[in-house]
Amino acid sequence: SPGFDPSLFTRRMPPEQWQAYLEDKRRPLENKALKGQYPPGSTFKIITALAGLAEGLIDERTAVFCGGEYKLGNATFRCWNRKGHGQVNLRGALRESCDVYFYQLGERLGVDKLALYAQKFALGEPLGVGIENEKSGFVPTSAWKEKKTGEKWFTGETLSVAIGQGFLTTTPVQLAAMTAGLATGGKIFRPH
Repeated sequence: SPGFDPSLFTRRMPPEQWQAYLEDKRRPLENKALKGQYPPGSTFKIITALAGLAEGLIDERTAVFCGGEYKLGNATFRCWNRKGHGQVNLRGALRESCDVYFYQLGERLGVDKLALYAQKFALGEPLGVGIENEKSGFVPTSAWKEKKTGEKWFTGETLSVAIGQGFLTTTPVQLAAMTAGLATGGKIFRPH
Protein backbone atom coordinates (compact mmCIF):
# COMPACT_ATOMS: atom_id res chain seq x y z
CA SER A 1 0.00 0.00 0.00
CA PRO A 2 -0.48 2.37 -1.65
CA GLY A 3 -1.44 0.31 -4.65
CA PHE A 4 -1.84 0.99 -8.32
CA ASP A 5 -3.96 -0.43 -11.08
CA PRO A 6 -1.75 -3.07 -12.79
CA SER A 7 -4.01 -3.15 -15.85
CA LEU A 8 -2.69 0.31 -16.75
CA PHE A 9 0.62 -1.38 -17.61
CA THR A 10 -0.96 -3.72 -20.19
CA ARG A 11 -1.36 -0.91 -22.71
CA ARG A 12 0.07 2.53 -23.33
CA MET A 13 -0.34 4.41 -20.09
CA PRO A 14 -1.67 7.94 -20.34
CA PRO A 15 1.28 10.31 -19.71
CA GLU A 16 -0.61 12.20 -17.00
CA GLN A 17 -1.18 8.92 -15.11
CA TRP A 18 2.51 7.98 -15.35
CA GLN A 19 3.50 11.44 -14.13
CA ALA A 20 1.02 11.18 -11.26
CA TYR A 21 2.64 7.88 -10.17
CA LEU A 22 6.12 9.40 -10.36
CA GLU A 23 5.10 12.46 -8.32
CA ASP A 24 3.01 10.62 -5.72
CA LYS A 25 4.69 11.17 -2.32
CA ARG A 26 3.59 7.68 -1.26
CA ARG A 27 5.78 6.15 -4.06
CA PRO A 28 3.26 3.51 -5.19
CA LEU A 29 5.65 1.99 -7.75
CA GLU A 30 8.39 1.35 -5.21
CA ASN A 31 9.00 -2.19 -3.99
CA LYS A 32 8.15 -1.58 -0.34
CA ALA A 33 9.20 -5.10 0.71
CA LEU A 34 12.82 -4.37 -0.26
CA LYS A 35 13.02 -0.58 -0.07
CA GLY A 36 10.60 0.40 2.66
CA GLN A 37 12.47 1.04 5.92
CA TYR A 38 10.14 1.12 8.90
CA PRO A 39 10.36 0.72 12.68
CA PRO A 40 9.64 -2.99 13.25
CA GLY A 41 7.58 -2.33 16.38
CA SER A 42 6.68 -5.24 18.60
CA THR A 43 8.07 -7.85 16.20
CA PHE A 44 11.50 -6.76 17.48
CA LYS A 45 10.57 -7.84 21.01
CA ILE A 46 11.47 -11.35 19.87
CA ILE A 47 15.07 -10.23 19.33
CA THR A 48 15.09 -8.52 22.73
CA ALA A 49 13.84 -11.74 24.32
CA LEU A 50 16.43 -13.88 22.52
CA ALA A 51 19.21 -11.52 23.58
CA GLY A 52 18.04 -11.70 27.20
CA LEU A 53 17.91 -15.49 27.08
CA ALA A 54 21.29 -15.82 25.36
CA GLU A 55 22.95 -13.44 27.82
CA GLY A 56 21.46 -15.33 30.78
CA LEU A 57 19.56 -12.29 32.05
CA ILE A 58 16.19 -14.04 31.91
CA ASP A 59 14.63 -17.44 31.50
CA GLU A 60 11.06 -18.33 30.58
CA ARG A 61 9.93 -17.91 34.21
CA THR A 62 11.48 -14.47 34.73
CA ALA A 63 8.60 -12.17 35.61
CA VAL A 64 8.15 -8.44 36.10
CA PHE A 65 5.24 -6.36 37.25
CA CYS A 66 3.62 -4.17 34.59
CA GLY A 67 1.50 -1.40 36.04
CA GLY A 68 1.15 0.31 32.66
CA GLU A 69 4.32 2.38 32.84
CA TYR A 70 8.03 2.24 33.56
CA LYS A 71 9.96 5.08 35.20
CA LEU A 72 13.52 5.79 34.17
CA GLY A 73 14.97 8.82 35.90
CA ASN A 74 12.39 11.56 35.49
CA ALA A 75 10.95 10.03 32.30
CA THR A 76 7.90 7.77 32.12
CA PHE A 77 7.67 5.12 29.42
CA ARG A 78 4.16 3.84 28.95
CA CYS A 79 2.96 0.38 28.04
CA TRP A 80 0.41 0.16 25.25
CA ASN A 81 -1.92 -1.25 27.90
CA ARG A 82 -2.40 1.78 30.15
CA LYS A 83 -3.86 -0.41 32.92
CA GLY A 84 -0.86 -2.72 32.79
CA HIS A 85 -0.52 -6.47 32.50
CA GLY A 86 0.16 -7.22 36.16
CA GLN A 87 2.77 -9.89 36.88
CA VAL A 88 3.99 -11.23 33.53
CA ASN A 89 6.68 -13.76 32.60
CA LEU A 90 8.49 -14.01 29.25
CA ARG A 91 5.82 -16.10 27.54
CA GLY A 92 3.08 -13.76 28.74
CA ALA A 93 5.12 -10.68 27.81
CA LEU A 94 5.51 -11.95 24.25
CA ARG A 95 1.88 -13.05 24.01
CA GLU A 96 0.54 -9.76 25.40
CA SER A 97 3.30 -7.63 23.81
CA CYS A 98 4.03 -6.03 27.19
CA ASP A 99 6.19 -2.95 26.66
CA VAL A 100 7.20 -2.69 30.33
CA TYR A 101 8.73 -6.18 30.32
CA PHE A 102 10.86 -5.31 27.31
CA TYR A 103 11.75 -1.82 28.58
CA GLN A 104 13.24 -3.43 31.67
CA LEU A 105 15.03 -6.14 29.70
CA GLY A 106 16.33 -3.61 27.16
CA GLU A 107 17.72 -1.46 29.95
CA ARG A 108 19.62 -4.45 31.34
CA LEU A 109 20.93 -5.47 27.90
CA GLY A 110 21.92 -2.08 26.54
CA VAL A 111 21.71 -0.97 22.94
CA ASP A 112 24.96 -2.59 21.83
CA LYS A 113 23.86 -6.08 22.94
CA LEU A 114 20.50 -5.52 21.21
CA ALA A 115 22.38 -4.50 18.06
CA LEU A 116 24.59 -7.59 18.24
CA TYR A 117 21.60 -9.95 18.32
CA ALA A 118 19.69 -7.97 15.68
CA GLN A 119 22.68 -8.29 13.35
CA LYS A 120 22.83 -12.05 13.97
CA PHE A 121 19.38 -12.14 12.38
CA ALA A 122 20.58 -10.11 9.37
CA LEU A 123 18.88 -6.90 10.43
CA GLY A 124 20.67 -3.72 9.40
CA GLU A 125 22.13 -5.14 6.20
CA PRO A 126 20.76 -5.91 2.75
CA LEU A 127 19.79 -9.56 2.43
CA GLY A 128 21.22 -9.76 -1.08
CA VAL A 129 18.06 -10.90 -2.82
CA GLY A 130 19.46 -10.02 -6.24
CA ILE A 131 17.19 -7.06 -6.93
CA GLU A 132 18.67 -3.59 -7.35
CA ASN A 133 18.54 -0.95 -4.65
CA GLU A 134 17.58 -3.19 -1.74
CA LYS A 135 17.76 -1.13 1.44
CA SER A 136 19.52 -2.19 4.61
CA GLY A 137 17.33 -0.87 7.38
CA PHE A 138 19.27 0.44 10.35
CA VAL A 139 20.37 -0.99 13.70
CA PRO A 140 21.70 1.76 15.99
CA THR A 141 24.65 1.44 18.35
CA SER A 142 26.13 3.76 20.93
CA ALA A 143 29.23 4.27 18.74
CA TRP A 144 27.04 5.25 15.78
CA LYS A 145 25.25 7.95 17.77
CA GLU A 146 28.44 9.38 19.20
CA LYS A 147 30.01 9.53 15.73
CA LYS A 148 26.88 10.95 14.09
CA THR A 149 25.86 13.52 16.71
CA GLY A 150 28.78 13.82 19.12
CA GLU A 151 26.39 12.85 21.92
CA LYS A 152 26.38 9.82 24.18
CA TRP A 153 23.67 7.21 23.88
CA PHE A 154 20.93 7.57 26.51
CA THR A 155 19.29 4.62 28.25
CA GLY A 156 15.85 5.96 27.32
CA GLU A 157 16.80 5.50 23.66
CA THR A 158 17.58 1.86 24.42
CA LEU A 159 14.09 1.38 25.84
CA SER A 160 12.62 2.56 22.53
CA VAL A 161 14.85 0.20 20.54
CA ALA A 162 13.95 -2.73 22.83
CA ILE A 163 10.32 -2.47 21.67
CA GLY A 164 11.22 -1.89 18.00
CA GLN A 165 11.07 1.89 17.84
CA GLY A 166 13.48 4.82 18.01
CA PHE A 167 16.30 4.87 15.46
CA LEU A 168 15.76 1.19 14.54
CA THR A 169 14.38 0.40 11.06
CA THR A 170 13.95 -2.79 9.04
CA THR A 171 12.50 -3.75 5.71
CA PRO A 172 9.54 -6.11 5.46
CA VAL A 173 11.68 -8.77 3.76
CA GLN A 174 14.20 -8.59 6.63
CA LEU A 175 11.40 -9.25 9.13
CA ALA A 176 10.28 -12.22 7.03
CA ALA A 177 13.84 -13.59 7.04
CA MET A 178 14.15 -12.94 10.79
CA THR A 179 10.92 -14.84 11.45
CA ALA A 180 12.02 -17.72 9.23
CA GLY A 181 15.32 -17.75 11.10
CA LEU A 182 13.50 -18.08 14.38
CA ALA A 183 11.39 -20.93 13.04
CA THR A 184 14.48 -22.79 11.81
CA GLY A 185 16.55 -22.43 14.94
CA GLY A 186 18.69 -19.54 13.71
CA LYS A 187 19.33 -20.35 10.04
CA ILE A 188 18.84 -17.14 8.07
CA PHE A 189 17.46 -17.67 4.59
CA ARG A 190 18.29 -15.06 2.00
CA PRO A 191 15.39 -14.92 -0.45
CA HIS A 192 16.28 -14.58 -4.11
